[in-house]
Amino acid sequence: MAAAVAARVPETLAAYRDGVADGPGGPAAVPLRALRDPRVFDATLDAFAAGLSPAAGLDAEAGLSPAAGLGPEAGCVRCDRRILVSYWSQFYLAALATPALTALVRLGRPLPLAFDALSLECDGAGRPCRFHLPTEGSGCAACPAPGLAGLVEAHLRPFVELCHARCGIAPRILWGNAAVILDYVARELEGLRGDGEAACDDVATCLGWRAGPACSKSPLSQALCPGASGCRRRRVCCLRHRLPGVPSCGALCPCAQT
Repeated sequence: MAAAVAARVPETLAAYRDGVADGPGGPAAVPLRALRDPRVFDATLDAFAAGLSPAAGLDAEAGLSPAAGLGPEAGCVRCDRRILVSYWSQFYLAALATPALTALVRLGRPLPLAFDALSLECDGAGRPCRFHLPTEGSGCAACPAPGLAGLVEAHLRPFVELCHARCGIAPRILWGNAAVILDYVARELEGLRGDGEAACDDVATCLGWRAGPACSKSPLSQALCPGASGCRRRRVCCLRHRLPGVPSCGALCPCAQT
């Protein structure tokens, strides 16, 4: 399944082409449900903080490419946990969104991405890079409802609730991070539909591109608003610019001058 999705990811999203893999993964893969243990969550964030470097950032506009980062000498481990979690979540959500939306838009099917069914693998710098899918026959609990609305309920909502519980970060910050990345990935996939016509309609309404039932119920559709330059921008700042050496998200930031 993972190989079929990877083959349909466009070159513009190649950084997270391998965002999902089949099977449980090796010893470095941590079950997401384990992040509910404060010790596991804190250890994961500490590894991310210690591993940040000048090549470990996210692109200011797209949120998917290398840019300036933060080294451990800047005191990242001691920074406000909420800010660190917001920045960490941008890598997490990029790795999730690319295969999830590729499967929906280009293959017309949802991936089994229920939060408690997955394991997370991080790279050598502690950045989330890959989710390991449950094996076939592991139970329907791993299968979300169709469309982006299914991903919201099966994965994003428990992820946001977990991060809020662990560090007190405002849920609207994380929903904003998810909306920016999903919006970017969906636009890169626009016009490359394959078999996913119905899924494209669901994605469009969940992200607020058009009115509909999914739009009115989706926290993603409320997270972005039109910007002065015509681009969509966040309603709430992601706070990443408060980390030394990490840039803001540019024109996407509601604090940016217009």
